[in-house]
Amino acid sequence: MEVNWAALGLPSPRALRLSPDARSRLAHLTELRDIGSPADATRAAAEFASEPHFARDLLTARPWLPQDTPRRDALGMVLGSEWTGFLALLGEYGPWVYTGTVRDLQVLGDHYGALVTAARSAPESAVFHAAGQRPGSLLTRLEATDYRRPGGGPAPDLAALEAAFWAEAHVQAAARHAARRR
Repeated sequence: MEVNWAALGLPSPRALRLSPDARSRLAHLTELRDIGSPADATRAAAEFASEPHFARDLLTARPWLPQDTPRRDALGMVLGSEWTGFLALLGEYGPWVYTGTVRDLQVLGDHYGALVTAARSAPESAVFHAAGQRPGSLLTRLEATDYRRPGGGPAPDLAALEAAFWAEAHVQAAARHAARRR
C-alpha cells in the first residue's frame, strides 16, 4: 500500500534523522516546568509559545476552553481553568501536557510511551491509517523522524492507543477543572 503523508500535512516523512540519544528520548519527559502562579505561566508561555503544537495540545484536552486561543495565552487559560500544575513535553516530538500531580504525569507518560512503542514496530501502512483517523495525530509528528523499526507480527491498534492517551488527558483536565469550579 502506497501512503501519502503529505495528505496528513507531512510532506517529508522520516526526514529527521534521530541520534541514538534522541531515539531514546522519544517517549520520555523532555521538558518540565512547575507552574505555580500566573507569572510562571507567562514565563513558560513566552518560552514555548513558538512550539508548533504547544497551544493545540493543551487545548485539545480541554474542549471547554476556546480552541482558537493564541499560543501565548493558552497556558494562562489552562492555569485559570485548573490552577497550579506541571507543564511537560512528553518526548522530543510528543505532546505538551498539563497535569496536577507527578502521578498524573506518569500516567500520561505511560500512555504516550505505549503509543510510541507500538508505532515503532508497526508497518507504515498501519501508522498512516491510524494517523489519518485523528487531525493533528501524534503519529504524524513521530513519522517526521526515522523512529520506526518495523518488525513482524500483527499491527497494534494505534488509533485506540492514541485515543486512550487523549481520553486520559481529557479526564485529568476535566477533573481539575471541576474541582477548581467548586
